[in-house]
Amino acid sequence: MKITYTGRHLGLAPSQTVELEAEFGKIRKMLDTANGEAEAHVILKHEHSTNQAEVKVAWRHHEIVGEAENADLFAAIHAAIGKVSAQVVRQLTKARDAKRVPVQ
Repeated sequence: MKITYTGRHLGLAPSQTVELEAEFGKIRKMLDTANGEAEAHVILKHEHSTNQAEVKVAWRHHEIVGEAENADLFAAIHAAIGKVSAQVVRQLTKARDAKRVPVQ
């Protein structure tokens, strides 16, 4: 999985990006296939007293988006990644269930 980070009015240290790479591990296992690699774009914003995190994952010609807002930057990032993970699981179960044909 290719992950790019964009910080608006803030930045991340290399140790923080390593921690986020580990957080994307579960999503990476689900989305990376022999057909291709998924791409994720993490956008971080700081406005007034809140931090906003937006995670966009491009996968199979679709875009999965998770947004979160919190006073703590990493709480917002983890919440956004959790939302994306839940959407990926939902999409994979829908695809799996649609392919199965009952035996008659």
